[in-house]
Amino acid sequence: MLDCELHADAVERARRGDAAALDALIAAIWPHAYRIALSILRHPMAAEDAAQEACARVIHALAGLRCSAAFGVWFYRLVVREALAIERRTRACEPLDPRTVASASPLTDVLVRIDVLRALGALPPRQRVAIVLHYYAGLNSREIAEVLAMPEGTARYHLLLARRRLESLLAGHRPCGLAEALFDAG
Repeated sequence: MLDCELHADAVERARRGDAAALDALIAAIWPHAYRIALSILRHPMAAEDAAQEACARVIHALAGLRCSAAFGVWFYRLVVREALAIERRTRACEPLDPRTVASASPLTDVLVRIDVLRALGALPPRQRVAIVLHYYAGLNSREIAEVLAMPEGTARYHLLLARRRLESLLAGHRPCGLAEALFDAG
């Protein structure tokens, strides 16, 4: 999860033109951008493209951000938009090699499980994004709604549908981490 309070000072300094603060901010947010994009796209090169584009947009638009406290939601929205744009352009994501995720994610014990990867990949894009933002980024339904520019009830509905679909796809499996969170979330 992106610790917005931790980065608030760097965001504010970067907004004011401090190049060192901007470099530090990009270095801090890059892993989050890449992991979210990878979870959505399931292809390392496409995820890198989406993360790079999102970080470039941060660099170009940060000065226009009105409130540093809104940085986290704004940043996640940029990453999700870029990942979904790439997915729309390509429509054919290669299957994800679990070793790639293992080297890229602190959720290695979860994401290495091919059954969970396949289940996530089977979700429609909006549901997959909602699940990733909730369980990886730690966003609540209100924040997910802001990122996806939809009503909060719609975001909750996407989470509900995604959980139900994952439960049916993972029936009989009880992998740890993300899947445990899905089963325990009710």
